[in-house]
Amino acid sequence: MSYTTLKAQIQDFLEDDSTEFVASIDTIIAQAEEMVFQRLPNLPCFRATSSAANLVVGTASYTIPTARMIRQVSITDTNVVTYLDHRVDSYIRDYWPNATTQGTPRMYSTDSAGTAGTVITLAPTPSAALAYSVDFIAPETGLSNANPNTWIDTNASTVLLAAALYEASAFLKAPETLSLYKTQFDEAVQLTVQEMQRDYAAEYNGGI
Repeated sequence: MSYTTLKAQIQDFLEDDSTEFVASIDTIIAQAEEMVFQRLPNLPCFRATSSAANLVVGTASYTIPTARMIRQVSITDTNVVTYLDHRVDSYIRDYWPNATTQGTPRMYSTDSAGTAGTVITLAPTPSAALAYSVDFIAPETGLSNANPNTWIDTNASTVLLAAALYEASAFLKAPETLSLYKTQFDEAVQLTVQEMQRDYAAEYNGGI
């Protein structure tokens, strides 16, 4: 289902071609994509890895652009990859109270988040410019004229359509369809979760 198809289906299902509604469809689609991201953040399309980079000696905090959630952080020392333990901020501060003291990082915390991305803090504060990598969760680029297809619209079109119809019903203040499409969205999410669980079982156990 492409961007153009989704726009047409939203209008067809809700039988509304008013100028105000049509002008708002792009916003409705963006809100629907955000709904899908919030309910299904573990979909493959939302997984990303930071660009190759090196730690800065004496610098404990790093901003990961676009990241909404951090999955794991690793460092590489002489070709050996080590995954850091995740801890809360207070634990990091108790474990490494003097940030000017340096060592090889063993753990990280998610420090803060903003429009620039998510900030992680490492402890100990790096003593060497080791390579590091961050696996994180972030929304994929949304549908638009310039981006007519996405992983979601190709592989989870039922979820996206239900979310879009729900958001469109909210925009139109149509309670009769709002309830209907909310139920359809919840059901589509549940079916997608079940499919993901089967995929994980096949991946790790060699069968369904």
